[in-house]
Amino acid sequence: MDDILVEVVSRLPDHDGKQFSIATTERNTVAGLIRKVQEDLVHHNPCSWNSWWFVAAVSLLIGGVGITAITIMFTRNGETPYQYGVVLDAGSSHTQLFVYRWEGGKLENTAQARQIFDKPVQGSGLTSYENNISALAGPLSDCLQEAKGHVPYTAHKTTPIFLGATAGMRMLNEVDSSKSNAILNQVRLTFEVNSTFFFPNDTAQARIISGQEEGTFGWGLASNELSDPLYEELTVGALDMGGASTQITFYTPDHAQIPQSYREDLDLYGRNYTVYTHSYLCYGINEAIRQYQAILVKTEGYNTTNITNPCGPDGYTIADNYTLVGKWNETECSNTVRKLFNFDANCTYPPCTFNGTYQPKVHGEFYAFSSFYYEMDFLNLTRKSDSPTLTEFEDKLSSVCALLWDEVKVLPTGNPSSLGWYCFEGHYIHTLLIDAYKFNNKTWNNIHFVKKINNTDVGWTLGYMINSSNTIQPLGPQTFISTTAFSSLTALFCIFILLSVAFGCYARRYQEQRARGFYEPVPAYGAV
Repeated sequence: MDDILVEVVSRLPDHDGKQFSIATTERNTVAGLIRKVQEDLVHHNPCSWNSWWFVAAVSLLIGGVGITAITIMFTRNGETPYQYGVVLDAGSSHTQLFVYRWEGGKLENTAQARQIFDKPVQGSGLTSYENNISALAGPLSDCLQEAKGHVPYTAHKTTPIFLGATAGMRMLNEVDSSKSNAILNQVRLTFEVNSTFFFPNDTAQARIISGQEEGTFGWGLASNELSDPLYEELTVGALDMGGASTQITFYTPDHAQIPQSYREDLDLYGRNYTVYTHSYLCYGINEAIRQYQAILVKTEGYNTTNITNPCGPDGYTIADNYTLVGKWNETECSNTVRKLFNFDANCTYPPCTFNGTYQPKVHGEFYAFSSFYYEMDFLNLTRKSDSPTLTEFEDKLSSVCALLWDEVKVLPTGNPSSLGWYCFEGHYIHTLLIDAYKFNNKTWNNIHFVKKINNTDVGWTLGYMINSSNTIQPLGPQTFISTTAFSSLTALFCIFILLSVAFGCYARRYQEQRARGFYEPVPAYGAV
């Protein structure tokens, strides 16, 4: 106010260099100046802070945030929450962990699961721990910790975990069941102590699965789920080859003729299916290599130190109890590989593959994965198409096998330790598919060599998860806020917004009244 008075006084006329007392005319001038200053102050700062502005801001905040929150909740009505599952594939050479997710509503009580995470458990397969079982707990626990990070914490207690041990453990169980049981007990204990996942039935959720289960899960519940033909005639078969066993599973129109020991009945998406399936134990790629080496030693004599390996590239040597010296010979390689299969065995239920094993005529499309895929990938036959012709396969195999070891060992591969065995593996796969399973030039073109479909690994674990989901209670759509509650709260929060407008108007009016009162001109009482 002192500054205003200084400005007012500075505008008063000066008589003879002296300021004089304010007369009536000058008082009117001063009053007019004060009113002008007052109006200028109100005009330039109409919203000077007072408590009513604060009340208006709080009301607006409550109304705005409230309407936003209930709108988001209302639009989420009808959403079905995700469910999760964890499956460990305990193979003969290593254990792989997979995390799957699906919408809780499911389809015909069957989960439409998709893989969201996978990771190998450090170390070799479960059987490698048979003499030091407690050492299994560490790497298994580490992998479980990572799996937890891919499942929301609130879903841990409802997320089931499973472990299926395959051919390696099946073989150990045949030889020494006490060791296989001890390994499984260590797995179960580790799940109970280091996992927060749902694990109520330890013997059912961590066990050795049969060869038929492995083949069946690898077929319809995985391959067919991923390729989406379940709503039509099932025509997609599955060819799987691990380290210790190989499986073939497919649908055939003549399924009624399949003997009971070779058939599997499935309930999937509310429909019943019958498929042919068989698992050949000891015919996985690692076991096939062992059998092949045994044949070479037996053929050349047990007293011979150096054994000729006709399926090995020239210059490739491997020493164990015997020294295998690579000397490539295509004819001898093929003939020796055929000795792994007994094509002359008695066939009880014709037609048969080998070892007296019944198999109907192959039907429809097939997915070939695991070692089938890795061989084709090494031969560079999966880049342009997942279905190379039989001629392309045979020509490429012959050209690679004719290379010297110095040329072979620099070829790109995901598994360098297998470089010396790719020619054997190629001929083994050729004999299995052509001579045993009886694919021909035409039906070979129906085989698709794949590793993943829709970013999901092709194998039995997805099928196992889908099958197990039939016992998991489905979740229905969620209602976060009812229509009545939404309408009532919307009206309430709109009232808060209207109140904020009213409080704002009052705050402005209050400020103007305060400004007028503060700068009210002082009445004049005559001449000074």
